[in-house]
Amino acid sequence: MAMKANINQQKKETKMNPLTQFKKILILPLLIPLALVVRANPPVIETFPSPERPGPPFYANFSADAIPTDDGTVGIAFLREPSCIPTDFNLLVQFDVPAAFGCELTIEGKLWWYDPETDPFPFKIQQWGLGAVPIYFVDEAELAAAAQDGVLTIGELQALPSLLIGFADSYLEVIHNSNQGGAGKGHSVQNASGTILQSGLPFYFHYTEEFHPDTGERTLRVRIDIG
Repeated sequence: MAMKANINQQKKETKMNPLTQFKKILILPLLIPLALVVRANPPVIETFPSPERPGPPFYANFSADAIPTDDGTVGIAFLREPSCIPTDFNLLVQFDVPAAFGCELTIEGKLWWYDPETDPFPFKIQQWGLGAVPIYFVDEAELAAAAQDGVLTIGELQALPSLLIGFADSYLEVIHNSNQGGAGKGHSVQNASGTILQSGLPFYFHYTEEFHPDTGERTLRVRIDIG
């Protein structure tokens, strides 16, 4: 099945429910708003992966409540090597602690903390690809059919007829969590571009996410171009 590219490059907007766990937190699975505190000291910046900071506790920017979709095409960025994902793991759950820490990362990055000893999670995260970040593109209807029983394994995902596998030679994600200060809102941006393995066609995969701790509502805008 051929994938649909977003010919008119129109951005899609989706409202998400408050249980969305899209990624971000390297320590906790929920974004918790904190009161704005004036800090006299400069932030602490750490790099990952390291023994103390092994990276995100999941394999991909994907879950049952966070499916980046544009015009019927779903994009899934794998931050850890897909070949390492346990065959019985349900990708719809996303978090897999501590097993995910044992899989090789496809990204590295930096964490910004006010105080890493007391903060529940970094107030800023920046991560970039190591040269070939795997990106899967599949038909939304096929994915929904495969996941209708509430389980989606890596084998089921890879068996979808519409699957296109891309490798992003350019990948950058910047995350501002809800404890950054100001209004207590968080947001993130991902940009990935590279080549589809099967056809050699170029792809571009972009999304922005805004999350509002006061209402529990998230907005995700996605653009996927193939070819």
